[in-house]
Amino acid sequence: MSDFRKLDGVSLPSDFLKNVPISNPLEGQMRRMQEEQNRTLAAIDETRREREAEELRRHNELVEAIRQAGESGATIVIGDNAGDIQIQQNTANSSQNMDKSSELDYEQVIAILNEIKEYFDFPKFEETFKENTDSVKQVVEDTITACQNQEEEGLIKKSLRVLKELAIGATGSLIASGMLALLGQIPI
Repeated sequence: MSDFRKLDGVSLPSDFLKNVPISNPLEGQMRRMQEEQNRTLAAIDETRREREAEELRRHNELVEAIRQAGESGATIVIGDNAGDIQIQQNTANSSQNMDKSSELDYEQVIAILNEIKEYFDFPKFEETFKENTDSVKQVVEDTITACQNQEEEGLIKKSLRVLKELAIGATGSLIASGMLALLGQIPI
């Protein structure tokens, strides 16, 4: 044990404490907690970006697979809003005729998607779609391009259904409700 009586009468210079660093015992702990929180947030953000990239990759892969299958005539894709469907396989000496006049109005789709695109600038857009924000934007852009090139209706309708599902997933938002109302004008 120290004997402080020996210090009695010892004088310290008046600037003695100026040279002594002041240390807060909680400062180091708070810094470590902040660093850990930053690492956790970065990991969550990276996981979100990876998931979005994977969803977009799968969507694009599916669109390409449907396109290739349609070109080869090997696949029939029936969507959730299917109507006027006829399927005939390996039937000799028979024929089928169907007149269908409900073609996709590419100009209407472009106009609606451009209106949805205006929502991108709203401050609540990213808050509404959270981790799907980039996916929504990419699907809108890709679908506009597909319409401008007048690509296959089935692929465009599939993309519109993906947009609709993403908007349905963002419940309770005026932006998502507006998108659903706009998409409801298109027969998909």
